[in-house]
Amino acid sequence: MLRTLDPSMLGLPHSVRELAPWAAKYGFEAVSATPAVLENKEAAREAAAVMADHGLSWGLLPMPADFYHWELDESAFQKALEVLRRRAYAARVLGVTHAYNHVWPCSPREFEENFSWTVERIRAVNGVLRENGIFYGLEFLGPQELRTLAEHGFIHSLSGALALADAAGEGVGIAFDVFHWYCSQEGAWDDVALMEQHIQRLVALHLNDAVPGRARQKDMERRLPGETGIIDAKTVLARFRRHPGNALYMAEPFEPWRTRLAGMTAEEAVRTAAQALARVE
Repeated sequence: MLRTLDPSMLGLPHSVRELAPWAAKYGFEAVSATPAVLENKEAAREAAAVMADHGLSWGLLPMPADFYHWELDESAFQKALEVLRRRAYAARVLGVTHAYNHVWPCSPREFEENFSWTVERIRAVNGVLRENGIFYGLEFLGPQELRTLAEHGFIHSLSGALALADAAGEGVGIAFDVFHWYCSQEGAWDDVALMEQHIQRLVALHLNDAVPGRARQKDMERRLPGETGIIDAKTVLARFRRHPGNALYMAEPFEPWRTRLAGMTAEEAVRTAAQALARVE
């Protein structure tokens, strides 16, 4: 597994050129691409040279849309697919090989209808990415607050995400977020064991921690990995790392840390992320 710095997840405004030297210094092996790198040839050439100079691999491809949200109508979906085609081609040239989207845990549609609708879209998205050598995964969302945003409940667990991936076929994988695991299954270890059984399908592992004193966690409020000790990210990471594979792992804290990190220098932000990961490695 590759220790990855993802600027988007951390809310960092800095360019790859600014981040790469510090990422290498503080022990990261990969840095996720930014939209600017994929949409501007000159920026891509500069970023590729900087990454190579510091011995870094590319992390995640930034996706252009929330592909499985019910408000993304067919016209908008097709336009987003066109953007994805351009980004995926640029990603192939650069050597970006991983991407994911989350799947919403509710829908205005009833379950079976939404399952079919989602699978159809997954096949379209994954088809574009597979053509460009990109391993694509689905992330389930666990918090209760997200399950009630629409009339009907939908998939909010690892087993459900695997069922969607199986139905879509063609090598669709999983993005496993310990926060969503904790919220959906209260940290039940059977889901970790299930992911280990499908470890070759792991695209990315998101590491973070929960907020103390809450019966129900809020999706956009999380802590850095190892900060509160409520979520045992250390054991999850250790168990997944026992198996061979090239999945990415990274910190995804959301607020208040995204705001704090955005106000830091590039070095301070990268060092803070590295120190947080070190607590669970």
